Amino acid sequence: MRWLIALAFAAALAGGCRAPDPRPTAEDIVCLCKGDLGCVCVRVDGQTPKSEYQGVMYYFCAKTCKAEFDRDPEKWVQAYKNLKK
Repeated sequence: MRWLIALAFAAALAGGCRAPDPRPTAEDIVCLCKGDLGCVCVRVDGQTPKSEYQGVMYYFCAKTCKAEFDRDPEKWVQAYKNLKK
């Protein structure tokens, strides 16, 4: 019984009782291709760094990832396509 109480408490601390974030998400392809999995899932809002390339909007976790993408977008798009094969 004590383990059940401890489990419920741990779930509450982990945010199990909070409402989910309503903002949409996107993948940061630079972080994904570099293996920085902690930054792959990006919450999209008006402040999220983004770039458009060949009619597709890409979102990034930070301005540094956006700048890296902007220097050679085709490199990152191809790397992303290769990961998804």
